[in-house]
Amino acid sequence: MTKISAERRRAIEREAREIMHDSLRRGLATEETVDRIVRAVPDLLSLEAWRFANGWTRGEVSARLDQLYQSAGLAPPGIDQASICRWEHGERRPSDERIEYLCRLYRTRPDKLGFGIDHSPADVGHIERVGIIDAYSYTSQASEGDLISRVQAARQRINMFGLTRNFYRRDGILPIFEEKSAHVPVQIFVMDPYCDSRRDRYRIEPSEAAMEDPERYIREILRPLHQSMLVHSNLKVFTYNFPCSFAIEEIDDVCRVMLYGHGKRGTQGPVITFSGETSAYNYFVDQIRWLERLAAEDGTLEPWASKDIVVRLLDF
Repeated sequence: MTKISAERRRAIEREAREIMHDSLRRGLATEETVDRIVRAVPDLLSLEAWRFANGWTRGEVSARLDQLYQSAGLAPPGIDQASICRWEHGERRPSDERIEYLCRLYRTRPDKLGFGIDHSPADVGHIERVGIIDAYSYTSQASEGDLISRVQAARQRINMFGLTRNFYRRDGILPIFEEKSAHVPVQIFVMDPYCDSRRDRYRIEPSEAAMEDPERYIREILRPLHQSMLVHSNLKVFTYNFPCSFAIEEIDDVCRVMLYGHGKRGTQGPVITFSGETSAYNYFVDQIRWLERLAAEDGTLEPWASKDIVVRLLDF
């Protein structure tokens, strides 16, 4: 590897940090951030890109590795920053044991850190049977592009359900839903920012992933949605008051589902798209129909309403 000057190193670090901060603002997953850094800075090796994507110093990497060893009942290795620097710059390869613990630290595979190639075969038979037609490891530019293209092509219905919809704050996103509502019904279901479930849910997520201050969330997200609803009669926004473990995006005859995990930002979860006429698709569509029954104002009976489950039209 060609030696990089100290000045260039400083420039690389600045650029990587800018990308990391931009990814945090956009809610992108760590692995997507790594990919963006590597694409933007091709002379940066993957191992160092993972450190930058997490916002850690080499000293923090050393301390976190010590903690992992101690958790496994082993003596902390006390790896010095100079050794980590040599690994990151390709001047020396860590031992297989160190690679294993680096993978644990960054929650990834050796090939993702630049140590080997993933040769594992893919078994798609069961995936085809369950109706999975697309999947993303986490929220990324590609997954967002897929969502936008599906919304723009919708001909029958658009239903969005999740914890929060910061997605709508992005430039140009809400107008897409407004435009489509002239042709197909659009329904958006978001968690009530003041409900007990909201506090319980975000207590187990990292602080950087927590729903913003409720007042700010109402001001920046819910009020613009409410104003849009007043202008576009075919666009409806509802709030709900119960905990959930996944987001659902029903667009025509497909369902995109994103899973939520404890101790994880919502955008870290996998995004899986199911086709219609399969049991998995029907399972998630049934959740949307359930929401619609709870939100109905025509006297439709829904037993869950007796358990203080509330889905109501957004109003101020």
